[in-house]
Amino acid sequence: MKIPPHYLPVMPYLILDKSAEFLQYTKKVFGAREQMIVPDGDDPNRQIMHGEIKINDAVIMFAQSTDTWKQKPAGMFLFVEDVDRIYNAGIEQGGTSLQKPERKEYGYAAGFEDPFGNQWWITEAEYL
Repeated sequence: MKIPPHYLPVMPYLILDKSAEFLQYTKKVFGAREQMIVPDGDDPNRQIMHGEIKINDAVIMFAQSTDTWKQKPAGMFLFVEDVDRIYNAGIEQGGTSLQKPERKEYGYAAGFEDPFGNQWWITEAEYL
């Protein structure tokens, strides 16, 4: 199996009602980088027909929902460097708390839901 170097064997693909807003949210909260953005039509301010972002080495694909393809958010788990910073940014940018940052048996962790229905479970990588 030959996978292009900028992809992984498994990647989430989100269908979202507000794809352009999702892109901005992930940039502000996670420092996501655009890998590919295909706007819907000729107007660059329109929603996104197909998008790819990178958070560290992880790739998340997403697209604008349509009458045929309804919104399909997801839950994602991420190892991060700073749980407090990302959790606070997620909430400040319109997210809802699912779990305040706290020490768990597997590390320092938190969870929040973004304004688009996706759940983000974040943990600082600690090996006890």
